[in-house]
Amino acid sequence: MVRKIVFVLAACVAVCSCSSAPNGVMDKVLVDFGLRAQPEGHVSGTDRVFERLDEVGQTEIKRMNLAAQHGSIKFQRQNELRGKFYKEVKVYESFYPTDARAVSRSAGGEGGFHGYIEFAYRTYQSARKNTRAEAAGETASIPTDETGRETFRYTFGASGNWDGSKGTRTKR
Repeated sequence: MVRKIVFVLAACVAVCSCSSAPNGVMDKVLVDFGLRAQPEGHVSGTDRVFERLDEVGQTEIKRMNLAAQHGSIKFQRQNELRGKFYKEVKVYESFYPTDARAVSRSAGGEGGFHGYIEFAYRTYQSARKNTRAEAAGETASIPTDETGRETFRYTFGASGNWDGSKGTRTKR
C-alpha cells in the first residue's frame, strides 16, 4: 500500500513538473525533439549561420581571387623541340551558399556550426610567350571554356559567428 502511495505521489510530482509556463524547460525540450512547433519568430543557429554565408562568400571570393592572381605557368608543346609558355589563372566568378549544419560538441570545446559555400570559377590564360619569365609577366585575360565549381566548408562558433579562417575544400 505504501508503495502505491509513493508511486502515485511520484507520478503527480512528475506530471506537475512537466506542466510549466510557456517558454519553460519542458517546452524547449519538446521543440528540440520535434514534438512541438518552434515559437513564432524563432531563429535557429543554423538559420543565423546560413544568413551570414552571403557575407562570408563575398569576403572569400575576393581573398581567393587575390591569392590566385599569380596563377601557374604552363607549357604548350608545338612539336618535339618547340613550344610556348603561358600563364593560367582560376578566377572565381560567383558563389552560392548551400548548407549550414550544427557541429557536435567535443570533450574539450563547445559546439559550433559548419557553413558550406559553392564557388563557380572560369579558367583564364595569357598569350603564348617564348620564355617562362615573359609568361609570368603577362596578364591572364583570355577566357577558356574550362569552368567548374568547388565547395568549401567554413567554421562558425557556437554563437554563429565566423572565425575568419580560410575555408576547407570539400567533396560534397
